[in-house]
Amino acid sequence: MLYIPVYAQQTITPLKIGDPIPDALWNTPLQVVNHPDGKATITLNEYKDKLIILDFWATWCVPCIRNFPKLHDLQNEFGDKIKVLAVTNQNTDVITTFFTTGVGKEHTYVHSVINDNILSQYLPHKSVPHIVWISPDGIVLNTTHADQVSQANIEAVLNDRKTNMVAKVDIDRNRPLFLSEHFSDNLQLNSYSIFAKGYYPGLPSGNNFKKTKDGKVYGRQMTNATMMSIYNPILYELFSKNGEQFNSKRIITEVAEPALLHLIKKDGKSDKSNFYNYELIIPEDKADSLYYYMLADLNRYSEYTGTIEKRMVDCLVLVRTSEKDKIKSKGGEPKIDFSASPIILTNQKLIAMVNMLSERANIKFPIVDETGYTNNVDIEITGFTDLASLKKELNRYDLDLIPAKRSLNMFVLRDK
Repeated sequence: MLYIPVYAQQTITPLKIGDPIPDALWNTPLQVVNHPDGKATITLNEYKDKLIILDFWATWCVPCIRNFPKLHDLQNEFGDKIKVLAVTNQNTDVITTFFTTGVGKEHTYVHSVINDNILSQYLPHKSVPHIVWISPDGIVLNTTHADQVSQANIEAVLNDRKTNMVAKVDIDRNRPLFLSEHFSDNLQLNSYSIFAKGYYPGLPSGNNFKKTKDGKVYGRQMTNATMMSIYNPILYELFSKNGEQFNSKRIITEVAEPALLHLIKKDGKSDKSNFYNYELIIPEDKADSLYYYMLADLNRYSEYTGTIEKRMVDCLVLVRTSEKDKIKSKGGEPKIDFSASPIILTNQKLIAMVNMLSERANIKFPIVDETGYTNNVDIEITGFTDLASLKKELNRYDLDLIPAKRSLNMFVLRDK
């Protein structure tokens, strides 16, 4: 039987950079998996006198998993001088499933603490990956993002040289982004906007919302995001207000360097220099206008001007080729599966297929539904590689895609 002490009564003071690791933490038993000697528990004390690199991670964190091979290579390179130790608060069942199925099977070399409820209290953080550096003499040297774990930085620490590591300072995303802690609780924040260029290590890439009691969104936050990933959700909402579905084919970029709108890779790594952090909060009674204000904000403060305009553009028009109804649903549980081949729609509206197909990279133009069909449909499309093979599949249902020009609302993006 495995015995793990419970520390519910223990008062834990979070550690800061420069603090020594307390004896209680050095000697706390930690449950682990994939230990090279088959151990079920360890203590940090086993790695005293080494540079300890704690890698806080989770199975749902794609960047965490992508970092595993690099960290493993560094462990092999520096051998007994360092210890890279992964740490997760996820339970045994979740971690066992991860390492025995899917992509996790490729990373069974990862020696990880599991079921953690101690290390994360001593070394709290709000996002993963989160790296904690503990010096050979037992001091919390730094907390960083995973990209700071490099051969050069490890060598510098081991040789007592100064590093250029950027500390990861976590931000509470439930507070307005970068709002000073001196902002008094006695004040009412009616509106707030910030737009900043650059990558911030203490924030994840993603979105956060502020909602009224009845669920209306009156504030939205996008962090460590490209300009296009900021525009996309705004445009989705604005097009929806007009009863239209937004997708990438509804964008016209009239800018000198369109690549800067997207994630750029350099030497196999993400170039974060063109990341942005943006938040807008407006009065709750103006929630219905949030996304109009957001687009106006970006037009005011970014390098671009974006407008929704009617344009005559090339399209693919979906039409019926006969009066025979080959798509009417037979009923049953509604189902949509676009993840693999065949593509399956069961008891769904035809617009669901139109929206899905419009997003496919091998479909060059926006698709416009002119079938006039309002019933739910059952459609199954076997994998297609180009427009010709897609048309062949649709023809089985007496449907076709016809090239044509239509006047559509398009998002037009220009340099200032």
